[in-house]
Amino acid sequence: MPDESPATGLRDRLPLLLIVAALALTVAAIAAVVVLAGRQAAQHDVPDTGPLAVPAVDAPGAGGRSCSVLMSALPDDLSGLARRQLTGAQPGVAAWGDPPLVLRCGLSDPAELTCSARLMQFTDASGGSVSWLQLSDPSAVTYIAVDRPVRIAVTVPPGSGMGPIQQLSELIAADLPSRPVCDNGGVVPPDNG
Repeated sequence: MPDESPATGLRDRLPLLLIVAALALTVAAIAAVVVLAGRQAAQHDVPDTGPLAVPAVDAPGAGGRSCSVLMSALPDDLSGLARRQLTGAQPGVAAWGDPPLVLRCGLSDPAELTCSARLMQFTDASGGSVSWLQLSDPSAVTYIAVDRPVRIAVTVPPGSGMGPIQQLSELIAADLPSRPVCDNGGVVPPDNG
């Protein structure tokens, strides 16, 4: 009968312990690679929301009182979109997100605004509402608030949903007085003041 000493039993179990340790080390290494790869992928998914250049457009009311009131009330976060810093800052312009949602205040009337134009109404919880004229092209949709002292255009990328327009409607209804779009069969021009 062979004599088993404690050293002999340990020698027999040593390959098993090495295999278990190697397996545990391999699993830990794979987990580390997966976690690091996930962090790197997440960093690449974060859009660059650095300074944004917004082309200049004619906005005769951008420097007026109504646009100043609106611009000072705009949020840093609009329906989950972070506000963007603008290069060559223009009065009456703000942007959020990437691709950007751009707000312009103090614009002239678009040719599409007539007394028979179809308008969308957004009503907030307190009963205030804003009338919007929708203009579409393949790359974006622009909504123009037409029942305030100034025209306010919000251009949204496709698929943005209506959350930003609803939030801006609430803000516009609270901060700028409502007025009729038409009077005596003609569009009431913005006062741009």
